[in-house]
Amino acid sequence: MKIKNIIFNNFNLKITAFFVALLTWILITGKERTYLEETIDVNVEYFNVSNNIDVKNINPEKVRVKVKGISTEMKKIDLKDFRLKIDLKGTNQSMKLNKFTRDYLEYPVNVNVVSVYPQWIEITIEEFFIKEVPVKVKYTGMFENGIKLIKRSVRPEKVKIYGYKSQIKDIDMVYTAESIDLSKIDKTTTFKLSLEKKEEILKFKDSEEVEVTIAVKNRNVKSRSK
Repeated sequence: MKIKNIIFNNFNLKITAFFVALLTWILITGKERTYLEETIDVNVEYFNVSNNIDVKNINPEKVRVKVKGISTEMKKIDLKDFRLKIDLKGTNQSMKLNKFTRDYLEYPVNVNVVSVYPQWIEITIEEFFIKEVPVKVKYTGMFENGIKLIKRSVRPEKVKIYGYKSQIKDIDMVYTAESIDLSKIDKTTTFKLSLEKKEEILKFKDSEEVEVTIAVKNRNVKSRSK
């Protein structure tokens, strides 16, 4: 009888209190479990790059990541928590790499990745190369009558060029940037000439100029009598 009185005494009030408590709990827990979505742009990074290669192009340079999580947790995240780092260790020659974006994405454990765009990252690698090629001197005109060529020398005869292997492998020689006008030579003369730097050549490894000596005999000049 006592138990029955305890249960049914102020029954309506107890029922009301119960539902108020239940509603309060639902509201609180519902608020805590509210989910948020956010879209974040993440830079593509790379490391362990060999000295003999250059990362010529990355497509894209940023990826778009959509993440979802509990609102209270989402408010705690920092953009610095999202990284996309690709290890290029062991890559030492020209090639194109295709990397699956999700394999390299780092993000907080308390969020879920909804989508990543694009799914693949293309990296173009170029190998640096040094090649030794002969120097070709450019000439114009002709020697005047009475001028005879004795000797012609170029120092150095060969130079080393430096650039991407795919671009300089077919270069067989380099030319001087200026020409020597043979019609103006009447005595042995030495010229210092710059080398013509093609777009494919990143730089000349040792020297950017050559020394050209034109040794001639001028028959138009009479020897002085002793």
